[in-house]
Amino acid sequence: MKKPYSMRMLSLRVAVAVVLVVGFAGVVYVLWSGAAQQDAVHSKVLTEARTLNKEMQAAWDYIDDSQTAINTAPDGSYDFKNVYCAVAGKGIARRFTQNADGYVIRYVRENPRTGGDEPDVFEQRALNHFSVGGSTEYYEMTELDGQPVFRYASVLTIRNNCLECHGDPAGEKDVTGFVKEGMQLGDVGGAVSMVIPVNSYVKEAGEEQQRSLVFFVGLALLVAVVLSLLLRRWVAAPLERANEQLAHENEDQSNFLAIMSHELRTPLSSIIAFTDIWEKSDREKDPEEERLVGKIKDNSHVLLSMVNNTIDVARLEAGRLEVALDEVDLVDVLAAVFAVAEPLAIKKGVALTKSIDPTVPVMHSDGEALRKILLNLVSNAVKFTDEGGSVAVMARMAEGGERVLIEVSDTGIGVAPEDCGRIFDKFSQAKHQASDKAVVGVGGRADKAGKSPGSGLGLYLVKCLTERLGGCVKLRSTVGKGTVFTVTVPVSSVEDASGEEAS
Repeated sequence: MKKPYSMRMLSLRVAVAVVLVVGFAGVVYVLWSGAAQQDAVHSKVLTEARTLNKEMQAAWDYIDDSQTAINTAPDGSYDFKNVYCAVAGKGIARRFTQNADGYVIRYVRENPRTGGDEPDVFEQRALNHFSVGGSTEYYEMTELDGQPVFRYASVLTIRNNCLECHGDPAGEKDVTGFVKEGMQLGDVGGAVSMVIPVNSYVKEAGEEQQRSLVFFVGLALLVAVVLSLLLRRWVAAPLERANEQLAHENEDQSNFLAIMSHELRTPLSSIIAFTDIWEKSDREKDPEEERLVGKIKDNSHVLLSMVNNTIDVARLEAGRLEVALDEVDLVDVLAAVFAVAEPLAIKKGVALTKSIDPTVPVMHSDGEALRKILLNLVSNAVKFTDEGGSVAVMARMAEGGERVLIEVSDTGIGVAPEDCGRIFDKFSQAKHQASDKAVVGVGGRADKAGKSPGSGLGLYLVKCLTERLGGCVKLRSTVGKGTVFTVTVPVSSVEDASGEEAS
């Protein structure tokens, strides 16, 4: 019987589960918050770029609107002062760039009039974007001189006041001395280009993420601690008390069953001994008496077998049936099995044979466990094979040479397909409904009236003992033609055999 989990073990498992959940949630939160912080940085720096663009545009518009006043002499005559929107905008941009660490603002255009207006790669992409009718702004997060920056460009379009210097007729010099381009209203005249450093934003976002992560981890740990305490008090402690109570009850039941079974074995052995004495006596026996005494002896053997199986199962489930490994000769094991099963086979008129391949070596296993396994299978096969049938036991090496394969085959009544899946279950019985003969069940087969002479434990014990030796047991059967049980066990069993099936 498996021991119930202790409170400490349960608490440890819960703590590990909580730590894994918190860790997974923390990773998800870091990834999510990282993406959210990047979006926040992008949003903040874009807002700043748009604000700067509006300020520069306001300065540009102010100079543009003031051209008449600027270029009018006190006497009212026209006096060009060489101050216009482009000059003012560029001057303001240069002063801002010089005084703001890392910031760059400038004006660029296609076919620049001066070298300072030549666009770089980003600015050329922006101008191309504007020229095909895209949005009025273009931006991206990138690096400049190894530092993360935000590049922003805003379109400058030709307005009425721009036509004086950039409009028709193309090729004529404007008031500033530059050649006019012949542009029309709404044409792309250039772009305002900005470089905004984002180190401060990234640092602020990182600090915010750290604060959020510390808060999250602290909250998660607090929840984990509270959950563990509540689970320990409200779940683990009651479960442990219930498990301990169940363990005691199961142990008491197993002990009671073992004691009662053991007490039954003594009088049964006495009954069998008395029938032997009666059979060997020289007094004249009446045929009816011989028949009745024979029935007593046969049923006593059946009952004794049931009691033995019950004791073994009780010890097995109480964890007291240990595997005792030693050098085992399978010839000796089968000889002991046949000494018990052969008289029953002769009495029923069933041919019982055995065959052991010479290549089967001396095994390192539990001889008593092997004897119980084979005795249950052989007795079951003989008992439910009709007169004139046969039971054969064959042992050989399995493929690979590390396991021994033992087959117990009979020409008996067989097992219905729907019963094969539960045949090794404890207390399970199977009966073929289409026949007046019962099909093999766990621990025995039902008789022709459908009543089982078995305890329902024999095949369950076979399965458990085989797995204890590190092997497996399988079944093949055809109703009305016979059954083959195949036991596969390792040549050298180990103490901690898990009972996994051989491949």
